[in-house]
Formats: sequence, structure tokens, C-alpha cells
Amino acid sequence: MAKPIYWGTTFGNPKTPIIGKNVTMSGHEPVFFDCQDQIIIGDEAFLAHGVKLLTGGHDYTKFGNERQITRTTKPITVKKGAWVGSFAIVLGGVTIGEHAVVGAGSVISKNVSSYEVWAGNPAHFIKKIPH
Repeated sequence: MAKPIYWGTTFGNPKTPIIGKNVTMSGHEPVFFDCQDQIIIGDEAFLAHGVKLLTGGHDYTKFGNERQITRTTKPITVKKGAWVGSFAIVLGGVTIGEHAVVGAGSVISKNVSSYEVWAGNPAHFIKKIPH
């Protein structure tokens, strides 16, 4: 049985995630949503244990304390039927397309098109999924 989903933020007003029908979040480690920006999970998507959806970041052009307090946010969308493998990290501004697969432990910083498999750190295209 999955542990609860944790959504939290240390900045601003957290956004309530939008979660579709028949979404599965499973495993022994919680799925984490930072909710600093909008997170949308489509119907029948599957997030394996330890997945992190991180919508917030910091401005790398700043220095010292200013870098720490200057926040940036971008939304994340996981579309219908997508599967995000265990311990993957999805960064803000990313859309994972319908029925796409993200390999375990991947760091996703670019959009993943529908019916594609991506994996690695940084994640890269592996192959198309026949449909």
C-alpha cells in the first residue's frame, strides 16, 4: 500500500494539484509534489514510489542570499496514461505526454512527447512506443 502523497511548499501560496480519475501512486516511498506552481495529473497516470514533481526553483543569475530568496516556478503536467518510474524527478515547466514512460531514477527537464520512452540523468529519448 502506498504512503500518502506529500504536497508542501516553503514559498507563497501552494497550488492544489489537479488529479484525474484512476491515477495510481504506489510503492513504499511517498510521491512528493512541491505545489509551488500548478501540477496536473491526467486520468490513468501512474506515479511509482519516490517520484518527485518539483515546480519551484531559484534564479541562478543571483548570488548569495539573493539567490536563496529569489524563487521561480513553472507548472508540471503528466498527461493521460503516462507512467513515471520510481524515484524519477520531474522539474518545473515539463509536460509528459499521453502514455509516455519515464524510466526509474530519471531527471526530466524537457518535455516528453506522447508515446515516447525517456530515461537517464539527464533524461533523453530512448524510443517510440507502438500504438
